[in-house]
Amino acid sequence: MVDSLLMIKAEEILEKIEQGKPVEYENVIIYGDLDLHRLDLPFNKNKLKIIKSIIKIEYSVIKGDVFFDHAAFFGLVDFDGTTFTNAANFSGSHFQGDAGFSDAEFQREANFTRAHFAIDANFSRAKFNDADFGRARFEKYFHLANAKVYTLNLSDAVFSEGSSIHLKDFNFNRIAVRWNSIKEHIPFNGSVYLTLTRNFRNMEQFEDQDDCYYQYRKQKQERSHKIFPQLFDRMAWISCGYGVRPSYTILLSVIIILLFAGVFWAGNALQPDGADTHSQVKASVSPNDAFYFSSMEFLGKTPQNFRIIEGYEVLTVIETLLGWLLMALFLVTLSRVMLR
Repeated sequence: MVDSLLMIKAEEILEKIEQGKPVEYENVIIYGDLDLHRLDLPFNKNKLKIIKSIIKIEYSVIKGDVFFDHAAFFGLVDFDGTTFTNAANFSGSHFQGDAGFSDAEFQREANFTRAHFAIDANFSRAKFNDADFGRARFEKYFHLANAKVYTLNLSDAVFSEGSSIHLKDFNFNRIAVRWNSIKEHIPFNGSVYLTLTRNFRNMEQFEDQDDCYYQYRKQKQERSHKIFPQLFDRMAWISCGYGVRPSYTILLSVIIILLFAGVFWAGNALQPDGADTHSQVKASVSPNDAFYFSSMEFLGKTPQNFRIIEGYEVLTVIETLLGWLLMALFLVTLSRVMLR
């Protein structure tokens, strides 16, 4: 099939670009290197070569290197369905129109480091070995749905406000990226979030793993309309941050201790040992004493020098049970976070 395609020399395409003419080809084989460095073109203020031509090379095969780096493309750049058999270098280039690479195949490394995509960057269903988008900038949408790559580098990539990265059914071995740089730009999809969580774990980015999983559970909870699953998720959030925030368990424990201490103190539920429980004059118990008593009950220990008056005993049982449950939950959560 490929051998039957029309063959075009790279020099023909480069000549059109130099003259500012549209470059439109489909189902062709291009021989030779597409190297913009050869062309005598003006530079913009950022020292990028100005490319005014529309470049549309679809469902073709490029049998040579492509050096489209450090260029400012003012028109459409469309390589949909095209196979790059050698190097594909677009590093440092500025795409001011749509950049279309859907169904494209990069048989060598695809280099888009420091590239700037002012509108859409469409790589849906594209196939890569390694793809490098380190320090690239995306102003709108970065489409990778159904694409396939071994390693995707998004280190220090910048996603502007309102931009998004679409990873539905994205097939990859690993992604080099920090969660903070993409967390506000991924539309919610459970399988995408869980896949990213596994990716961070495999790359030993455990903080990113926890943050990604936390956001997955939080957004899942917000979208749930079933009463019992939503109630369970809220309890998991408040008590332990979905199993990745042991600090939540500590905070909840302190709140429970203070709450019971307030009840004991306000209700005059405590008496010092040796005080006459039948006396009409109650011995005063300070808030600090109530806090001490509540802490001991929470930890399942017998408070010293104080006793609970009749009618409040059930509260001590409830607090002790809550204490045991939260201490067990804290140990489980802490071990999950600390012992990787």
